[in-house]
Amino acid sequence: MPVLRHCLAVLLCAALLPAGAAFACPPDARPAPALATDLRAASRAQGRPLAILAIGSSSTAGVGASLGFPARLARRLVEAWGQGSVEVVNAGVSGESSPSTLQRLEAFMAHKPAPDLVIWQVGTNDVIFGNSPAGLGASVGRGLDAIAAAGARVIVIDQQYFPGIMDVPKYETFVAAVRDAAAARRAPLLPRYAMMKQWAARDPEGFRGLFSWDRFHMNDAGYACLADLLAFAILAAGGPSAPAPAAAPAPGQARQKPAARPQ
Repeated sequence: MPVLRHCLAVLLCAALLPAGAAFACPPDARPAPALATDLRAASRAQGRPLAILAIGSSSTAGVGASLGFPARLARRLVEAWGQGSVEVVNAGVSGESSPSTLQRLEAFMAHKPAPDLVIWQVGTNDVIFGNSPAGLGASVGRGLDAIAAAGARVIVIDQQYFPGIMDVPKYETFVAAVRDAAAARRAPLLPRYAMMKQWAARDPEGFRGLFSWDRFHMNDAGYACLADLLAFAILAAGGPSAPAPAAAPAPGQARQKPAARPQ
């Protein structure tokens, strides 16, 4: 069965990705450890959509593309599970670093009901704006503790690799801070940095095609890749499709959450 699942993932990846992006979305570039397979147990028992909160900075907000990864992820999941099966809230704020995101994340977790799953993209702006690896690791750890206390699941997305990194060794200390904080809590981590760096080495021209005009933010192809990788992991944990709840959001729709803290 695991072999069959792996083969299906390879076929899906090849079908969903734009030409030239094969190295960007290898079938083994998944969040690890895997999400538990009862991800949709509570939402199905309560007759409601699976609630996903995507929170982070510009990579979550979707800067550089016509559509960010949260909306693309919602479409992937609705295609698999049916209309009304999932609601994805986009709480990305461009330019935000981990201390500010942490404040918003803790407010979301204190606001009941908590989401079933949090996708937390974090870390790039901490390098740019002068945070320290220790400070970043502490913020990530505190945020993961808040998510766990609220009873939600989580996928952490670490920093992106991009052509303009001036000091790679320094940058990678921040990548390690996110990785270590997630590993200490057994939180699933999607290793975006390692994935993109490997692709850049294998296919430099194709790698450049992931970015928008500023060569920093991803474009539609980059966000599509990210959505596909997340969808594979979530579908594997969510089980088979089921009849949609009566109150259903539009197919493939993601809501943009205001930057203000929830009331």
